[in-house]
Amino acid sequence: MKNLIFLGGEDVSARIEISKKFMALGYNIEIIGTEKADKFKQNNIAYATYQFNREFSIMGDIKTIFELRTILKEKNSRTIVHAFDTKPTLFLPFASIGLKNINVVRTITGMGRIFTEKSLKNSILTLVYNLLQKAISKRVDFTVFQNDDDGDYYLKHHLVSKEKSSVIKSSGLDLEKFTTEVDNTILENLKKTLALDPNEKTFILVSRMVKQKGIMNYLQAAKLCHEQGHKFNFLLVGQLDSDESITFEEIHAYKKYVHYLGRREDVKNLLALCDVFVLPTYYREGVPRVLLEASAMGLALLATNMPGCKDVVMDGYNGKLIEIENPQDLYEKMVYITQDEEQLKSYGKNAQEKVKEFDLNIVVNAYHTIYQKL
Repeated sequence: MKNLIFLGGEDVSARIEISKKFMALGYNIEIIGTEKADKFKQNNIAYATYQFNREFSIMGDIKTIFELRTILKEKNSRTIVHAFDTKPTLFLPFASIGLKNINVVRTITGMGRIFTEKSLKNSILTLVYNLLQKAISKRVDFTVFQNDDDGDYYLKHHLVSKEKSSVIKSSGLDLEKFTTEVDNTILENLKKTLALDPNEKTFILVSRMVKQKGIMNYLQAAKLCHEQGHKFNFLLVGQLDSDESITFEEIHAYKKYVHYLGRREDVKNLLALCDVFVLPTYYREGVPRVLLEASAMGLALLATNMPGCKDVVMDGYNGKLIEIENPQDLYEKMVYITQDEEQLKSYGKNAQEKVKEFDLNIVVNAYHTIYQKL
Protein backbone atom coordinates (compact mmCIF):
# COMPACT_ATOMS: atom_id res chain seq x y z
CA MET A 1 0.00 0.00 0.00
CA LYS A 2 1.40 3.40 -1.04
CA ASN A 3 0.85 6.21 1.46
CA LEU A 4 -0.21 9.59 0.06
CA ILE A 5 -1.22 12.75 1.91
CA PHE A 6 -2.75 15.81 0.28
CA LEU A 7 -2.00 18.99 2.23
CA GLY A 8 -3.90 22.23 1.75
CA GLY A 9 -5.80 25.02 3.48
CA GLU A 10 -9.40 26.16 3.81
CA ASP A 11 -10.46 24.69 0.46
CA VAL A 12 -8.68 21.35 0.77
CA SER A 13 -11.98 19.56 0.15
CA ALA A 14 -11.27 20.27 -3.52
CA ARG A 15 -8.86 17.29 -3.24
CA ILE A 16 -11.63 14.81 -2.38
CA GLU A 17 -12.34 13.77 -5.98
CA ILE A 18 -8.68 13.22 -6.84
CA SER A 19 -8.28 11.31 -3.56
CA LYS A 20 -10.98 8.87 -4.64
CA LYS A 21 -9.12 8.29 -7.90
CA PHE A 22 -5.91 7.45 -6.05
CA MET A 23 -7.73 5.21 -3.60
CA ALA A 24 -8.93 3.24 -6.61
CA LEU A 25 -5.29 2.92 -7.69
CA GLY A 26 -4.41 1.33 -4.35
CA TYR A 27 -3.10 4.33 -2.43
CA ASN A 28 -3.67 4.81 1.30
CA ILE A 29 -5.00 8.39 1.35
CA GLU A 30 -5.12 11.08 4.03
CA ILE A 31 -5.94 14.76 3.71
CA ILE A 32 -4.65 17.52 6.00
CA GLY A 33 -6.27 20.96 5.97
CA THR A 34 -8.09 23.63 7.93
CA GLU A 35 -11.69 22.78 7.00
CA LYS A 36 -14.18 20.98 9.20
CA ALA A 37 -14.10 17.19 8.98
CA ASP A 38 -17.69 16.60 7.78
CA LYS A 39 -17.07 16.32 4.02
CA PHE A 40 -14.13 13.97 4.51
CA LYS A 41 -16.03 11.67 6.85
CA GLN A 42 -18.86 11.48 4.34
CA ASN A 43 -16.37 10.28 1.73
CA ASN A 44 -14.53 7.87 4.10
CA ILE A 45 -11.25 9.78 3.79
CA ALA A 46 -8.88 10.06 6.75
CA TYR A 47 -8.54 13.71 7.71
CA ALA A 48 -6.40 15.76 10.10
CA THR A 49 -6.54 19.49 10.83
CA TYR A 50 -3.93 22.12 11.56
CA GLN A 51 -4.11 25.87 12.03
CA PHE A 52 -2.62 28.63 9.94
CA ASN A 53 -3.20 32.26 9.10
CA ARG A 54 -3.29 33.10 5.39
CA GLU A 55 -1.66 36.45 6.15
CA PHE A 56 2.09 36.80 6.83
CA SER A 57 2.84 36.16 10.52
CA ILE A 58 6.33 35.08 11.59
CA MET A 59 5.39 33.61 14.98
CA GLY A 60 2.12 32.18 13.70
CA ASP A 61 3.81 30.58 10.70
CA ILE A 62 6.56 29.02 12.83
CA LYS A 63 3.89 27.59 15.15
CA THR A 64 2.08 26.12 12.14
CA ILE A 65 5.27 24.51 10.82
CA PHE A 66 5.88 22.77 14.15
CA GLU A 67 2.24 21.68 14.35
CA LEU A 68 2.50 20.18 10.87
CA ARG A 69 5.84 18.55 11.78
CA THR A 70 4.20 16.85 14.77
CA ILE A 71 1.59 15.32 12.44
CA LEU A 72 4.21 14.11 9.96
CA LYS A 73 6.47 12.59 12.65
CA GLU A 74 3.70 10.12 13.42
CA LYS A 75 4.09 8.56 9.97
CA ASN A 76 6.23 5.44 10.42
CA SER A 77 6.36 4.25 6.80
CA ARG A 78 7.38 6.02 3.62
CA THR A 79 4.80 8.67 2.74
CA ILE A 80 4.44 11.08 -0.16
CA VAL A 81 3.03 14.42 1.02
CA HIS A 82 1.69 16.60 -1.79
CA ALA A 83 1.00 20.22 -0.85
CA PHE A 84 -1.19 22.73 -2.68
CA ASP A 85 -1.57 26.52 -2.26
CA THR A 86 1.06 29.12 -1.39
CA LYS A 87 1.58 28.74 2.35
CA PRO A 88 1.24 24.94 2.64
CA THR A 89 3.83 24.52 -0.14
CA LEU A 90 6.22 26.64 1.96
CA PHE A 91 5.37 25.03 5.30
CA LEU A 92 5.76 21.42 4.18
CA PRO A 93 9.49 21.44 3.24
CA PHE A 94 10.41 23.13 6.53
CA ALA A 95 8.17 20.81 8.55
CA SER A 96 9.70 17.71 6.93
CA ILE A 97 13.38 18.56 7.48
CA GLY A 98 15.10 15.48 8.90
CA LEU A 99 12.09 13.21 8.30
CA LYS A 100 13.65 10.70 5.90
CA ASN A 101 10.43 8.77 5.32
CA ILE A 102 8.63 11.85 3.90
CA ASN A 103 8.77 12.65 0.18
CA VAL A 104 7.77 16.26 -0.55
CA VAL A 105 5.76 17.12 -3.66
CA ARG A 106 4.15 20.51 -4.19
CA THR A 107 1.84 22.07 -6.76
CA ILE A 108 2.24 25.81 -7.27
CA THR A 109 -1.37 26.91 -7.77
CA GLY A 110 -0.47 30.43 -8.86
CA MET A 111 1.88 33.13 -7.58
CA GLY A 112 -0.61 35.01 -5.42
CA ARG A 113 -1.15 38.62 -4.43
CA ILE A 114 2.46 39.75 -4.10
CA PHE A 115 2.95 39.16 -7.83
CA THR A 116 -0.30 40.91 -8.69
CA GLU A 117 0.36 44.54 -7.88
CA LYS A 118 3.60 46.52 -7.91
CA SER A 119 4.44 48.20 -4.60
CA LEU A 120 7.40 48.55 -2.25
CA LYS A 121 5.80 46.07 0.14
CA ASN A 122 5.25 43.50 -2.59
CA SER A 123 8.80 44.00 -3.90
CA ILE A 124 10.15 43.18 -0.44
CA LEU A 125 7.81 40.22 -0.08
CA THR A 126 8.85 38.95 -3.52
CA LEU A 127 12.48 39.03 -2.42
CA VAL A 128 11.58 37.14 0.77
CA TYR A 129 9.52 34.67 -1.26
CA ASN A 130 12.44 33.93 -3.59
CA LEU A 131 14.86 33.51 -0.68
CA LEU A 132 12.49 31.09 1.04
CA GLN A 133 12.03 29.10 -2.17
CA LYS A 134 15.79 28.77 -2.56
CA ALA A 135 16.13 27.77 1.10
CA ILE A 136 13.65 24.90 0.76
CA SER A 137 14.54 23.75 -2.75
CA LYS A 138 16.79 20.92 -1.56
CA ARG A 139 14.00 19.51 0.62
CA VAL A 140 11.50 19.41 -2.26
CA ASP A 141 11.48 16.19 -4.25
CA PHE A 142 9.27 17.47 -7.06
CA THR A 143 7.45 20.69 -8.03
CA VAL A 144 4.39 20.87 -10.27
CA PHE A 145 3.32 24.10 -11.96
CA GLN A 146 -0.16 24.67 -13.35
CA ASN A 147 0.90 27.05 -16.11
CA ASP A 148 4.04 27.77 -18.13
CA ASP A 149 4.47 31.32 -16.81
CA ASP A 150 4.95 30.19 -13.22
CA GLY A 151 7.31 27.41 -14.26
CA ASP A 152 9.37 29.83 -16.34
CA TYR A 153 9.63 32.23 -13.37
CA TYR A 154 10.97 29.54 -11.05
CA LEU A 155 13.48 28.31 -13.64
CA LYS A 156 14.63 31.84 -14.48
CA HIS A 157 15.29 32.62 -10.80
CA HIS A 158 16.87 29.19 -10.15
CA LEU A 159 14.21 28.20 -7.63
CA VAL A 160 13.79 24.72 -9.18
CA SER A 161 15.60 22.48 -11.64
CA LYS A 162 14.11 21.13 -14.85
CA GLU A 163 14.76 17.58 -13.65
CA LYS A 164 12.64 18.01 -10.53
CA SER A 165 9.72 20.00 -11.99
CA SER A 166 7.04 19.88 -14.66
CA VAL A 167 3.89 21.66 -15.83
CA ILE A 168 0.56 19.86 -15.32
CA LYS A 169 -2.26 22.15 -16.40
CA SER A 170 -4.77 22.67 -13.53
CA SER A 171 -5.77 20.39 -10.66
CA GLY A 172 -8.14 18.61 -13.02
CA LEU A 173 -11.90 18.58 -13.31
CA ASP A 174 -14.12 15.51 -13.00
CA LEU A 175 -15.94 16.00 -16.30
CA GLU A 176 -18.31 13.11 -15.60
CA LYS A 177 -20.03 15.32 -13.02
CA PHE A 178 -20.89 17.81 -15.75
CA THR A 179 -22.36 15.35 -18.24
CA THR A 180 -25.60 14.90 -16.31
CA GLU A 181 -28.53 17.10 -17.24
CA VAL A 182 -29.79 19.68 -14.77
CA ASP A 183 -33.41 19.28 -13.66
CA ASN A 184 -35.53 21.71 -15.72
CA THR A 185 -37.96 22.22 -12.85
CA ILE A 186 -35.12 23.39 -10.64
CA LEU A 187 -33.90 25.73 -13.37
CA GLU A 188 -37.34 27.24 -13.93
CA ASN A 189 -37.74 27.86 -10.20
CA LEU A 190 -34.31 29.47 -10.11
CA LYS A 191 -35.19 31.77 -13.01
CA LYS A 192 -38.30 32.93 -11.18
CA THR A 193 -36.48 33.36 -7.88
CA LEU A 194 -33.72 35.40 -9.50
CA ALA A 195 -36.19 37.31 -11.70
CA LEU A 196 -34.08 36.74 -14.80
CA ASP A 197 -35.36 38.28 -18.03
CA PRO A 198 -35.69 35.25 -20.39
CA ASN A 199 -35.20 37.50 -23.41
CA GLU A 200 -31.77 38.72 -22.34
CA LYS A 201 -28.34 37.05 -22.16
CA THR A 202 -27.07 36.20 -18.70
CA PHE A 203 -23.52 36.79 -17.43
CA ILE A 204 -22.09 35.24 -14.28
CA LEU A 205 -18.97 35.68 -12.17
CA VAL A 206 -18.18 33.12 -9.45
CA SER A 207 -15.30 34.02 -7.16
CA ARG A 208 -14.23 35.00 -3.70
CA MET A 209 -15.06 38.68 -3.35
CA VAL A 210 -11.44 39.74 -3.48
CA LYS A 211 -10.42 43.01 -5.13
CA GLN A 212 -7.76 41.37 -7.30
CA LYS A 213 -10.36 39.03 -8.80
CA GLY A 214 -11.71 42.03 -10.72
CA ILE A 215 -15.06 42.17 -8.94
CA MET A 216 -15.35 45.96 -9.20
CA ASN A 217 -14.51 45.82 -12.91
CA TYR A 218 -17.39 43.40 -13.40
CA LEU A 219 -19.79 45.64 -11.49
CA GLN A 220 -18.66 48.72 -13.40
CA ALA A 221 -18.97 46.97 -16.78
CA ALA A 222 -22.49 45.83 -15.87
CA LYS A 223 -23.41 49.43 -15.08
CA LEU A 224 -21.97 50.57 -18.43
CA CYS A 225 -24.08 47.95 -20.22
CA HIS A 226 -27.21 49.21 -18.50
CA GLU A 227 -26.42 52.85 -19.22
CA GLN A 228 -25.84 52.08 -22.90
CA GLY A 229 -29.15 50.27 -23.23
CA HIS A 230 -27.97 46.66 -23.03
CA LYS A 231 -30.31 45.08 -20.47
CA PHE A 232 -28.38 41.89 -19.75
CA ASN A 233 -28.82 39.74 -16.64
CA PHE A 234 -25.82 39.83 -14.32
CA LEU A 235 -25.16 37.36 -11.50
CA LEU A 236 -22.35 37.58 -8.92
CA VAL A 237 -21.63 34.55 -6.74
CA GLY A 238 -19.13 34.10 -3.91
CA GLN A 239 -18.39 34.77 -0.29
CA LEU A 240 -17.05 37.94 1.25
CA ASP A 241 -13.48 37.14 2.22
CA SER A 242 -12.61 38.89 5.51
CA ASP A 243 -9.97 41.60 5.20
CA GLU A 244 -9.23 40.90 1.54
CA SER A 245 -12.80 41.42 0.39
CA ILE A 246 -14.42 44.33 -1.22
CA THR A 247 -17.28 45.28 1.09
CA PHE A 248 -20.94 44.34 0.88
CA GLU A 249 -21.71 48.07 0.66
CA GLU A 250 -19.54 48.36 -2.47
CA ILE A 251 -21.40 45.48 -4.09
CA HIS A 252 -24.78 46.70 -2.91
CA ALA A 253 -24.20 50.04 -4.64
CA TYR A 254 -24.59 48.15 -7.96
CA LYS A 255 -27.73 46.20 -6.98
CA LYS A 256 -29.66 47.89 -9.79
CA TYR A 257 -27.43 46.15 -12.33
CA VAL A 258 -26.07 43.00 -10.65
CA HIS A 259 -27.79 40.34 -8.54
CA TYR A 260 -25.36 39.35 -5.76
CA LEU A 261 -26.11 35.87 -4.43
CA GLY A 262 -23.33 35.37 -1.88
CA ARG A 263 -21.90 31.89 -1.35
CA ARG A 264 -23.90 29.15 -3.10
CA GLU A 265 -23.84 25.36 -3.17
CA ASP A 266 -25.78 25.13 -6.45
CA VAL A 267 -23.18 26.67 -8.77
CA LYS A 268 -23.73 24.01 -11.46
CA ASN A 269 -27.43 24.94 -11.64
CA LEU A 270 -26.59 28.64 -11.78
CA LEU A 271 -24.11 28.06 -14.62
CA ALA A 272 -26.82 26.16 -16.51
CA LEU A 273 -28.90 29.35 -16.54
CA CYS A 274 -26.14 31.49 -18.03
CA ASP A 275 -24.60 32.25 -21.40
CA VAL A 276 -21.24 33.84 -20.57
CA PHE A 277 -18.80 33.35 -17.69
CA VAL A 278 -16.68 36.37 -16.74
CA LEU A 279 -13.40 36.35 -14.81
CA PRO A 280 -11.71 39.79 -14.88
CA THR A 281 -9.01 38.67 -12.43
CA TYR A 282 -5.58 40.22 -12.18
CA TYR A 283 -4.59 37.77 -9.44
CA ARG A 284 -1.74 35.39 -10.38
CA GLU A 285 -3.63 32.09 -10.46
CA GLY A 286 -2.62 28.59 -11.50
CA VAL A 287 -5.52 27.57 -13.71
CA PRO A 288 -8.84 28.91 -12.35
CA ARG A 289 -11.16 26.00 -11.64
CA VAL A 290 -14.22 28.21 -12.22
CA LEU A 291 -13.21 28.65 -15.87
CA LEU A 292 -13.07 24.88 -16.27
CA GLU A 293 -16.47 24.38 -14.64
CA ALA A 294 -18.03 27.07 -16.82
CA SER A 295 -16.42 25.49 -19.90
CA ALA A 296 -17.80 22.07 -19.00
CA MET A 297 -21.27 23.62 -18.79
CA GLY A 298 -20.88 25.09 -22.28
CA LEU A 299 -20.56 28.79 -21.42
CA ALA A 300 -18.63 31.25 -23.54
CA LEU A 301 -15.72 32.79 -21.61
CA LEU A 302 -14.46 36.31 -20.93
CA ALA A 303 -11.24 36.37 -18.92
CA THR A 304 -8.15 38.51 -18.53
CA ASN A 305 -4.96 37.87 -20.43
CA MET A 306 -3.28 36.52 -17.29
CA PRO A 307 -1.26 33.36 -16.53
CA GLY A 308 -3.70 30.52 -16.03
CA CYS A 309 -6.63 32.26 -17.68
CA LYS A 310 -4.96 32.33 -21.08
CA ASP A 311 -4.25 28.61 -20.69
CA VAL A 312 -8.01 28.05 -20.84
CA VAL A 313 -9.35 30.92 -22.94
CA MET A 314 -8.31 30.94 -26.60
CA ASP A 315 -9.26 34.33 -27.98
CA GLY A 316 -11.88 33.95 -30.71
CA TYR A 317 -12.27 30.19 -30.12
CA ASN A 318 -14.07 29.67 -26.81
CA GLY A 319 -14.42 33.31 -25.79
CA LYS A 320 -12.47 36.54 -25.63
CA LEU A 321 -9.51 37.74 -23.60
CA ILE A 322 -10.01 41.09 -21.88
CA GLU A 323 -7.63 43.76 -20.68
CA ILE A 324 -6.60 43.89 -17.02
CA GLU A 325 -8.43 46.45 -14.84
CA ASN A 326 -10.31 47.88 -17.81
CA PRO A 327 -14.11 47.88 -17.29
CA GLN A 328 -14.57 49.73 -20.60
CA ASP A 329 -12.89 46.89 -22.52
CA LEU A 330 -14.92 44.34 -20.55
CA TYR A 331 -18.13 46.20 -21.40
CA GLU A 332 -17.23 46.26 -25.11
CA LYS A 333 -16.40 42.53 -25.10
CA MET A 334 -19.70 41.77 -23.30
CA VAL A 335 -21.61 43.55 -26.05
CA TYR A 336 -19.50 41.98 -28.81
CA ILE A 337 -19.83 38.40 -27.54
CA THR A 338 -23.64 38.59 -27.44
CA GLN A 339 -24.20 40.15 -30.87
CA ASP A 340 -23.84 36.95 -32.92
CA GLU A 341 -26.00 34.08 -31.61
CA GLU A 342 -24.26 31.43 -33.71
CA GLN A 343 -20.82 32.60 -32.66
CA LEU A 344 -21.88 32.58 -29.01
CA LYS A 345 -23.07 28.97 -29.33
CA SER A 346 -19.83 28.09 -31.10
CA TYR A 347 -17.79 29.54 -28.21
CA GLY A 348 -19.77 27.39 -25.77
CA LYS A 349 -19.26 24.19 -27.79
CA ASN A 350 -15.57 24.93 -28.21
CA ALA A 351 -15.28 25.54 -24.47
CA GLN A 352 -16.64 22.04 -23.84
CA GLU A 353 -14.08 20.65 -26.27
CA LYS A 354 -11.14 22.61 -24.83
CA VAL A 355 -11.89 21.59 -21.23
CA LYS A 356 -11.23 17.94 -22.12
CA GLU A 357 -7.53 18.82 -21.89
CA PHE A 358 -8.03 19.40 -18.16
CA ASP A 359 -9.85 16.16 -17.35
CA LEU A 360 -9.13 14.90 -13.84
CA ASN A 361 -7.97 11.52 -15.16
CA ILE A 362 -5.17 13.22 -17.11
CA VAL A 363 -3.94 14.94 -13.94
CA VAL A 364 -4.20 11.71 -11.92
CA ASN A 365 -2.09 9.83 -14.46
CA ALA A 366 0.53 12.61 -14.49
CA TYR A 367 0.73 12.70 -10.67
CA HIS A 368 0.84 8.89 -10.50
CA THR A 369 3.87 8.89 -12.81
CA ILE A 370 5.66 11.37 -10.51
CA TYR A 371 4.82 9.35 -7.38
CA GLN A 372 6.08 6.14 -8.98
CA LYS A 373 9.44 7.79 -9.74
CA LEU A 374 9.74 8.87 -6.13
